[in-house]
Parts: sequence; structure tokens; C-alpha cells
Amino acid sequence: MKLFTKKGSLIPCAAICLLLYFFSIPASAQSCDDSVKISSSPINICAGSTVIFTATVPSGATNPHFQWQLNGAFVGFDNNTYQTNPLNSGDVVKCTLTGSDCKGNPFTSKDSIIVLVNPISKPSISIATDASYICKGSNVIFTSTVQNAGSNPVYQWKINGVNAGTDSSSFSTSSLNNGDVVNCVLTADPSLPCALPKTASSYGVSMTVSDAIAPSISIAASANNICPGTLVTFTATTQNASSSISYQWKLDNATVGNDSTNYSSNSLVDGDEIYCKLTDSSGCAKNPVPSEKIVMTIASLPVITINPIDTFVAVGSQVKLNANISGTVSSYAWQPSQSLTNSSSLSPVTQPVLANTNYFLNVITRDGCSASKEITIKILGDAIMPNAFTPNGDGHNDLFKIPANSNINLREFSIYNRWGNKVFSTNNIGNGWDGNINGKKQDSGVYVYVINGTSANGNVVYKGSFVLIR
Repeated sequence: MKLFTKKGSLIPCAAICLLLYFFSIPASAQSCDDSVKISSSPINICAGSTVIFTATVPSGATNPHFQWQLNGAFVGFDNNTYQTNPLNSGDVVKCTLTGSDCKGNPFTSKDSIIVLVNPISKPSISIATDASYICKGSNVIFTSTVQNAGSNPVYQWKINGVNAGTDSSSFSTSSLNNGDVVNCVLTADPSLPCALPKTASSYGVSMTVSDAIAPSISIAASANNICPGTLVTFTATTQNASSSISYQWKLDNATVGNDSTNYSSNSLVDGDEIYCKLTDSSGCAKNPVPSEKIVMTIASLPVITINPIDTFVAVGSQVKLNANISGTVSSYAWQPSQSLTNSSSLSPVTQPVLANTNYFLNVITRDGCSASKEITIKILGDAIMPNAFTPNGDGHNDLFKIPANSNINLREFSIYNRWGNKVFSTNNIGNGWDGNINGKKQDSGVYVYVINGTSANGNVVYKGSFVLIR
């Protein structure tokens, strides 16, 4: 079998046959929707409000009968709506529908809603300003405090009842006149379901505006773009101020200096911000007036490292000094130059060291700033042992040990108690006795030490006694 359209195009037989078959199915064999659905109006329920619940009858159903229940108690019959007031969160509204479906068969359907009741919230707003007594032309900032208005409320600021400002929690203006009243009208977030009423207005702030010119303050620095450690003096100059004024200097917002027209510092770092606040107790500006900020530019100093740092050597030794400088350098110089064999090098060799000597490397940067590094070469001496020590854990004189500048290649350093028992021994010149044996504190008293080793003069043996004090 083939079917054609008016234009002669072929229509598949299977599609036509399926359509004819569907319309040939008797109504008794077709399915019916026999599910009742209930809804609430309003959807968002506020505490104390009247709520109407509506049951929707399935399509084709006849002879419907309704039975409403609230928390299991019967509350309404034979009406597709149920109205109640008030409700509580957790209440259960249920509707049972009986009737005949689209095929005439009896059916029963049930649906329920668990109620969520939102509390009533009353929006409120208050405003404040940093100054209600100002000079003509002074900028004034008003801020708001809001409660129960949701996360996205709407603000409308007003001056003498006329809209001003923008939709913001704060408002600033420099065009106020004497007697102007500023307030703000708040509209709660539209998504907040139970804000009643939706709007609230703050009390007005009445402004006192003097015709006097507001005082001002400016500051100047004696120098900028400087080397670290340079002394800089900042000087404040005021205009239109009375004689009853005070100054408050600020460095990176921290209070510094004194109540003075000047502030000085030689410890500024790059990026420091300095400004000064002027307070005029007799003028029309009752709040402190800030100056502009001065941002300091401080040059960087190079980092100098020298190896060895501080060391001990035998008398007459020569030491190679290895220096490294990071940063932009214009020149450098060693001091004392006569104590070095090649003072123009970053790796000079010392002349024979006959006494403790300090060596300095002085550096000049391209910015004209100077930096220096000092190291000390010390002469090793004979071992001069202390005559007592106090191992009490205070960090001072807690070990009995060979002094660090001793000119000894150690073989053995031993300590004996009064009965001749060895209580300590080491071949490391950096080690010392802490007054304990196996963690047990030894008694106060006299102890004997013996040191065996070699020096520039050959074998050496030192013997002596000392006192342990507790």
C-alpha cells in the first residue's frame, strides 16, 4: 500500500497506519490521570498570614469529593479549596479526592504539603555622619546601619526630601547648606519573603554649615629619593586655621612624632607613606583634616658577603678574603688597604697577620649610597682555661670547655673528679662538660682537667683545676 500527497510525494504507510490504529483504540483501553495535586497561595508563607490551599482535579474526572486534613484532623469537605490562619512550620495539609476517572471507574487520590512558615522581619535603618558641624564646601560622609533587610536592599538617600546620591550603603557630598536634613529610605531585598513593611526610613541628620572656609594642611619633605639612613624632616603648613590647632603625624597610618609642625626620621624605608592630620578646635571643622600623603623612595643597598667571616689563625698566617656584592655598584674599597696584598680585588690576600685585625669592604652604589661589611681575623693564643663554671641552664657559663681562640690541635681533653675518676673526655675542641654524668648532676667542688695536643711550638700539655658551682 502507498499513499501520495497532492504533489505526489510518497508518505510511508507505517506512519499512517500507526495514527489510524491509535484513534481506533477504544476509550476504555486508554489511561487516565487520577492524581490530585494541591498548591498554596501565597507560595512563601509568612507568620500569621492567611493561606489558601487549592486541589487540582485530574482531567476527565467526574463527581469529585474533597476531604481536607490539617495534621491528621478533618477540617473541610467537598470543596476544592481550604483556607486557614495561622499556620506553623511543620504543619501538614492533606487532601483526599474521590470520584470517577475518565473511564468512569471510581478512584481515590491523596496529596499533602508540609508547611514552611517564614518569620516576619521588620526592616530598619539608621544613619550617622563623621561631622554634623562643618565648614562650607567640606565633604561629609554618611553611613547606614541596616537590619532585617536581606542581602541586597535598595538605598535612596535624600537631602531635604529630594533624592540624592546612589544606591549605596554610604553617601558623601560637599554641597550641603546650613539647616539641610539628610536621611535615607531603605527598601528590603525583593527576595526576602516576609519583610513587613517593605520600606523603612531613617531619622534625618540636621547639618550645621558655617560660611567660614575650611582649614587645610599641606606637608613638604626636606628630601626624597634618598639613601637608607638619611635624615628627612617633614614640615606642615596650614591655611584658614585658628590659633587652637594641633598636629598628628602618621607613618603608614601609625601615629608618630609629636604635636608639632615638624617630624623627622632617619629610619624610613621604600614605600613609606607620611601625612599629617590637623585638628582645629576653634574653627568650623570639628574633625581632623588630613594632608596629602608623601610616598618615600628609598634606594636599595647592596648585600655584601665576605668569607671567612670571623676566624682564628696562627700568628703570621695569611688569609684569602672572598667578597661578593649583589646590587648596582659604582666602586668599592678595602680598609686597611696596607694590610692586604691586592686591595683592588674582591678576593685579596692579607699581609701576615700579627695581631687581631678588622677588615672593611666599603661599597658605593650608582645612586651614591654607601654600604660596608666588617670581618675580624684573630690570632690563636695559648689555652687560658677558666677557673670555675655554673651549669645551671641559664645560657651563661654552662659548659667547661677550651676557649675558642686556643692555638691547639687537640688530642684529648679530659676531666677528673676529686677521687681521680674520669668524668668527661673528648678530642673535639668545640665540646665541653655540662657537669653531668649519664644525665646525673655532679656535686659542687673541685675538678681537675688535662689537655694534650700540639701547637706551633710542638706538643703541649695543660693541667689545672676548676670549681663546679651549683
